[in-house]
Amino acid sequence: MMKRGIFFAVIAVFVLAGLFYGSPYFAMQQIRAAIKAQDSAALSTHVDLDLLRGSLDQQLHALFAAPEVAADISPTVIAPLLDTMLMPEGLISLVQLNTRYESPVSKVSDVSGRQRNGQADYALHYTAWDSVVVQRAHSKSHIGELTLTRDGLWRWKLSSVALPKNLLTDT
Repeated sequence: MMKRGIFFAVIAVFVLAGLFYGSPYFAMQQIRAAIKAQDSAALSTHVDLDLLRGSLDQQLHALFAAPEVAADISPTVIAPLLDTMLMPEGLISLVQLNTRYESPVSKVSDVSGRQRNGQADYALHYTAWDSVVVQRAHSKSHIGELTLTRDGLWRWKLSSVALPKNLLTDT
């Protein structure tokens, strides 16, 4: 009887560890579903606006300080630009940023000869126990790379999106 209790306790520990490890994958699936449905309300439940605002503010200040744009664009436009990016529709566009700069590998066939669906494949990597980075699986750049941070024990929230260095000079 004692061995059975220990067995179930060990199984419970492994199940909880699997759920703990897999929780960011579940959060990313929910984010992808919200984007696919263009559901900004659902997406906003997975966003830490304060952390995202701070990250984007830092990146935009660095972009506006670049010599090629510093003389042409005033940094006073950062606050309104940031507000626009953090609006519900702006969030959806922001999370889909990578698709504008790099088209997904959608026409390549896999080994069986079947066509891949046009949906982007993402790779998720832990950078710390409370932080993961999500990027397009076949991407050669960090554009649109998402950072999710742990919110409590099981929940994850979007805290950063990597902006392209040529965002302001790109036409």
